[in-house]
Amino acid sequence: MVKKLICIGDSITKGTYTALGDSAPMSVAHPNFAEILQKKLGFGQLVNYGSNGISYSSLSPVLPESSLAKRCNDFECGDFILLAAGTNDYGTDVPLGNFSDTEDVSFYGAADKVFRCLKSKNPGIPFFVVLPIPRLSPAENGRGYTLDDYRDALSKKAMRYSLHVIDGRGIGIDAADPQQRALYMPDGTHPNEAGHKLYADFLFAEILKKLH
Repeated sequence: MVKKLICIGDSITKGTYTALGDSAPMSVAHPNFAEILQKKLGFGQLVNYGSNGISYSSLSPVLPESSLAKRCNDFECGDFILLAAGTNDYGTDVPLGNFSDTEDVSFYGAADKVFRCLKSKNPGIPFFVVLPIPRLSPAENGRGYTLDDYRDALSKKAMRYSLHVIDGRGIGIDAADPQQRALYMPDGTHPNEAGHKLYADFLFAEILKKLH
């Protein structure tokens, strides 16, 4: 039976990046980290739900109807889930809310709904939540929250559902360093093809650590 890797997330998961000469993230890395991971993990099929502009919560003003909280029931079931999102919730000032939130009334609530939904559809399989990788941005968003606040919320909700957590800060890219941006993340947010290879190697190593 062919094993299926399900990757869910935003433009970074899709592989979108800003190439030299692009005025916006218009290019797509091939291979992107999901495609590299598929080979490294030995899965016969990859379903990549990465999509530009997507947030956990529909409270984001960007593509709210396509948020993970709205779409989680539509995703295919698989043998392994890797979910990497949250940077757009930070970037569009989605309210953080409280840990007790369980519905899409805040970031905490949207994350709870997504994790709960996906786990119930895919019981007993490896489920990894990747916290947002570094980005070049103000220390706080318009609501006064840091990206670490959103990372902490994801980590706490993932632990509630006994999901594996990978801290994207460990990718090894310093978004504030001009030389590293030029090599791996030209626009300060989206890894290029070299950045995706680095990201995939990092994720693979973290997955092995947690499964063995």
